Amino acid sequence: MTEHSSFPVNTGNSPISRRDLLRRAGIGAAGLGLAALNLPCAAQKKDDAPFAITHGPVVQSPGDGEVTVTWHTNRQAVSRVQYGVNGNLDKSTVTSRDGLIPNDSTAHAVRLPGLAPGQPFQYKLVSREFRGYPTPYLPSFGETVESEVFTCTPTDPAKDRFSFLMWNDIHDDYKRLEAMFRDVSWEGVDFVAMNGDIINDFVRPEQAFRGFYDSCAARFGASLPMVFVRGNHETRGGWARRLPEFIPGRDGRPYYSFNHGGAHIVVLDSGEDKPDDNKEYAGLVEFASFREEQTRWLQADLDSDAAKSARYRIILSHQPPFGSDGFGIREVRRLWRPLINAAGAHLWLSGHTHSFAWVKPGEDGDNTHHAMTNPPDATVRVDATPEALEVTVIQKGGEVLRRESIRA
Repeated sequence: MTEHSSFPVNTGNSPISRRDLLRRAGIGAAGLGLAALNLPCAAQKKDDAPFAITHGPVVQSPGDGEVTVTWHTNRQAVSRVQYGVNGNLDKSTVTSRDGLIPNDSTAHAVRLPGLAPGQPFQYKLVSREFRGYPTPYLPSFGETVESEVFTCTPTDPAKDRFSFLMWNDIHDDYKRLEAMFRDVSWEGVDFVAMNGDIINDFVRPEQAFRGFYDSCAARFGASLPMVFVRGNHETRGGWARRLPEFIPGRDGRPYYSFNHGGAHIVVLDSGEDKPDDNKEYAGLVEFASFREEQTRWLQADLDSDAAKSARYRIILSHQPPFGSDGFGIREVRRLWRPLINAAGAHLWLSGHTHSFAWVKPGEDGDNTHHAMTNPPDATVRVDATPEALEVTVIQKGGEVLRRESIRA
């Protein structure tokens, strides 16, 4: 990621004058209209709607002093985030990949670095419509739009206490998700976890917007970081490979960890729930090596000073380390449970089974931690204090299904 104070209009380092550039391209001022025929199809398409930010923001993927801000526009754009503290938006950041700032997408994700832990910051979205390249040195731009100013608070490892909420297995049912939003108290909540199968087989982009993204943006997305854990249904369908346009993860990966309130929180991606050679996947998946690579990362992460010195170690994965004898669950148990046992984890939260279960240490073979699966129609609220993790499972409608206290 590179910081810039404004959008670039051209390279600014060509010795060729604008007049010479047009002459060498074989066009005059009137010829610019003909050159526009070389624009990408998306840029040629007539759209009478004003250029606009249409979805978001949703703040995601927290890290130590960092978050990613995501949003979407109705046409391709070059985007940045202006941000700062105490209402002074004196910083401006863009995303760049191998030196190039994206201009070919309606999906925008900008990582904000250098945030002070626990200090609220203000930010606004800025997107400039990109209409294509009449010539390589004269890109065409449209209008610039800006959002209102939002406030968000980044994670803080030194915080004494915190709370978070978790949902899973929504399967596009945004009405159920919104109802559960209303069932719970949001007081003291610092982040929200979406623990997999939020989308039900990703076959079109509208699923993400309608199924969860817009609901999250409306309820908390601008002000509370979202932690999205990919489930096996997010890996299915023609749009599965474009999930990062909605959920960018961190450092190009869907798994990561962060520190907050004395806890080290690990986000794992358990992949598909059947072997790679299962006929359902038509030879298009390779999760065996993905899980092995993730296991090496997990070992290093749990060996870090941040993990070892944390008061609590909390694990999030869509598929659980216990329960049915399905292939994916066996792999989670085989690869990751020995490492997580050795690290002295306190709590492992999952979904996937569509049923509630709670396993205490020693109740599932060699497990040394509490683990649970949450059903699709329930909310998990975790309240962390210096003394204990207080876990409450709340059914849709507000009835408490389970309470557990896990000592530090």
